Amino acid sequence: MAALALNVVPSLRHALPRSLFASTLLPAFLTPSWSIPSLQSLAELFPPFLLAVPKSKISHSRKSMRSANKGLKDKQNIVNCPGCGSPKLAHHLCPNCYNFLSRMWKSKKRQDGGGDIPDLS
Repeated sequence: MAALALNVVPSLRHALPRSLFASTLLPAFLTPSWSIPSLQSLAELFPPFLLAVPKSKISHSRKSMRSANKGLKDKQNIVNCPGCGSPKLAHHLCPNCYNFLSRMWKSKKRQDGGGDIPDLS
């Protein structure tokens, strides 16, 4: 609904009694005329409290959790392990080979009673 505006000379509108507005003896510039004001957009029709507003504040943690998966990308640096042939990340140890080696070292350590684990570097 659009509000209707009463277009009368502002200084005379409050000075004249209401009974004069009803009479037809007033000149044309003093008679009230009803018009619909021009609207720039439909948003002007609604007061600001009717627009969508969040019910409560979203914490930084919840906002971060919601946007955490936006930056994920596919891995481009996957290569085959030269020892066992399983896929692994480039410049990383193969999990299968490392698992096999660490089990072997731990079993030797138990048998020998405390041997040193070799350095991989």
